[in-house]
Amino acid sequence: MTRKEYLVKQKEMGRHLLGVFPAQYPKEILWAMNIVPAEIWDPPLEITLANAHLQPTICSVVKLGMELILQRKCDILDGFLFPHTCDSIQNLASVINDYMKTEKPCYFFYHPKAPYGAAGRDFYRNHLKELIGSLEKQFGPLDPDTLKQRIHQGQKISALLTELYDLRAQGELNITNEEFYSMIRHGEYLFPDDFIPELEAFLSQNKGQGIKGQARVVLSGVLPNPPEILTLLDDLGVRVAHDDFLIGSRRLLVPANDLDDPFENLTESYFAMPPCSTKGSSIGERAEYLFRLVDATGAKGVIFNVVKFCEPEWFDIPNLKEELKKKGISTLSLDTELNQGLSGQMVTRVEAFVEMIG
Repeated sequence: MTRKEYLVKQKEMGRHLLGVFPAQYPKEILWAMNIVPAEIWDPPLEITLANAHLQPTICSVVKLGMELILQRKCDILDGFLFPHTCDSIQNLASVINDYMKTEKPCYFFYHPKAPYGAAGRDFYRNHLKELIGSLEKQFGPLDPDTLKQRIHQGQKISALLTELYDLRAQGELNITNEEFYSMIRHGEYLFPDDFIPELEAFLSQNKGQGIKGQARVVLSGVLPNPPEILTLLDDLGVRVAHDDFLIGSRRLLVPANDLDDPFENLTESYFAMPPCSTKGSSIGERAEYLFRLVDATGAKGVIFNVVKFCEPEWFDIPNLKEELKKKGISTLSLDTELNQGLSGQMVTRVEAFVEMIG
């Protein structure tokens, strides 16, 4: 079943659909209000309309999101949620809400940026409640017991994804790089009632001895797109041992906590997430996180696969590469456009990098 078919079916079942732009947001609250978050990252569209509204130096995540709306492919949705991920996403929220007149309600989520303190935690808790209050006006009251149930499901998903990542790191998953990311990205739109059994079945079917002797790398960036990068690594016999993707480990691998208060629980989960450029994490924290991934997996290098004009990422990469170099870790940077494939030059650079680390 395609993403669109699934969302249509959810709508027919009486659930609400909210288009959610990247990246970090309290999805458990949406689930508890019978809302299916349909995340908007890299829809497979040709950009024909968005360029008239945006300057050329805007990342293609933003352009594709606007294109999706302009082509009226979001008509099924009941509204939009914009986390304050970066200035570009925030400006997109203003354009869509204030100027484009989509006739769909827009909601905003402002998560705190590092460095963190007590005030940041208070802000986050209060903003969770403000988000609920604004959503309740459209979708009805939130049941506290249902929220606790959805938080439990969120923790179950995190535990399953952590097991999936750990098995891959140990070379005990008999799947390709493409298959791995295809599975975890189902979480961008599947309701937890459907995603949990799908993850359990996937783990059950693919646990076991992986292919030995493969070179291992860590991928870093926003998301594994263009997908040809995964195909190329598969063809070269390279296993992605771990990732530092915004769409991946930075928001998926959240340690569980046993706090009974749902707002304390969600707050603790947010502040326990790995460091990220979109949260204002320091270079030191991000470098240390990459060191741990490389050390734990035996990876021979880090490939920064970064969306063109992604300012939060590109501001950090020169310093991250310098820190990795000090540890003797090889790096490669790719400046890519979403859904545009890999140029011959990029393929050659990846092949040369793999040969060097192999």
